[in-house]
Amino acid sequence: MRTLLVFLALVILAALAVGGCNGGGEVSPTPTGTGTPLPTGVPEEGLRLLYKEFGSEADVIWLALAAEPQRRAKVAEVEHAPGVGISASLSPDGERIAYLALPAAGGDPALDAQAWLLDVDSGKIRLLASDLDGASKPVWSPDGSSIVVRRNGPWEEMGRTASLLGLDVSDGSETVILEEQEVFELFPIGHSPDGVSLYFAQVVLSGTHFGAVATAGGSPRLLVQASDESARDWHLSPDGSRVTFLAGQPTDDRIAIRAFVVELVEGGEPQPLSQLSEGLDTGDHFNPLWHPDGERITVGRPPADGASAAALVSLVGGELEEVTPGPDQGFDVPAGWSPEGDYLAVRSFEGSSAAQPGREHLVIIELGKGRQTVADKGNLEFIGWLTSDSQ
Repeated sequence: MRTLLVFLALVILAALAVGGCNGGGEVSPTPTGTGTPLPTGVPEEGLRLLYKEFGSEADVIWLALAAEPQRRAKVAEVEHAPGVGISASLSPDGERIAYLALPAAGGDPALDAQAWLLDVDSGKIRLLASDLDGASKPVWSPDGSSIVVRRNGPWEEMGRTASLLGLDVSDGSETVILEEQEVFELFPIGHSPDGVSLYFAQVVLSGTHFGAVATAGGSPRLLVQASDESARDWHLSPDGSRVTFLAGQPTDDRIAIRAFVVELVEGGEPQPLSQLSEGLDTGDHFNPLWHPDGERITVGRPPADGASAAALVSLVGGELEEVTPGPDQGFDVPAGWSPEGDYLAVRSFEGSSAAQPGREHLVIIELGKGRQTVADKGNLEFIGWLTSDSQ
């Protein structure tokens, strides 16, 4: 029963997290899916934000100026099955977006999703592979030559067969990196900096484990038992040596969802972030995210006295920092730091908790200076940052 309760709690928090046939030929976008030149009001240089706006049958990808997010340009509009949005990831060089989408004709999101490649500059898209699981975002290799996605097999008594595939973005060719039998979940976390190893998370009856496997395929190594329950929202550190994540932590009256950090070595011991900084030991935590310096972790917290800014926790301990300016009401959930660490995109909620989050806004915070709502309406999701060197 405890495992089920933790799983249900994590499903609620998932809403705050930031869920075949091959082909490499170019596909003509729909009439609204062609990239548009940037209008004169949107500079082609400087820091810019890529985000998507959910639509019932197609998502729109926008490019906005970080300092003035109201100045934006449409990159593309991509179709998907009714009510099922895309899962998108920006390439390391900022030139392409890989995304998973359930075809407009519909199907099972866990079995029938397709992987596509979108050119940010032109808005053109290419189909890479089909018959995939659309539950997680594609994970790019450090050199941007491939992505990792998941393909599922049928359910069995204790789970299902799941495979992590490497897809070459030039031609859609596949490499089976890892195949596991009877797992509840199997997700790619990220690569080692040299791209030789892929870190992954698997959820089985005994809990959540982090492991490593060669990207060329081979025998996996289980390194860490992250939790004896179902964990989620894992993020790899910039140097590829540690993972921060959410998992259940027993308290006096319930199981809270808290942030942890662990070194990716055999037998690594997860450490609660609340042990590193006072003030982080109450309530649930949301989407722990690495600061670009690799020495601090940003985490969302439930509101205290009506409002709560995202917190910065140093791995060497010390006083808790806040990402300011924070919200006047509700709480911020970190979504993505700019490369220099001077801007943070957040999902800002007007409510009081994960169970009652209230209205949501995508907000850009310029540290210590101001915060701006990206758009007045729409269901928006952060994709990534573009700098002058990105394109």
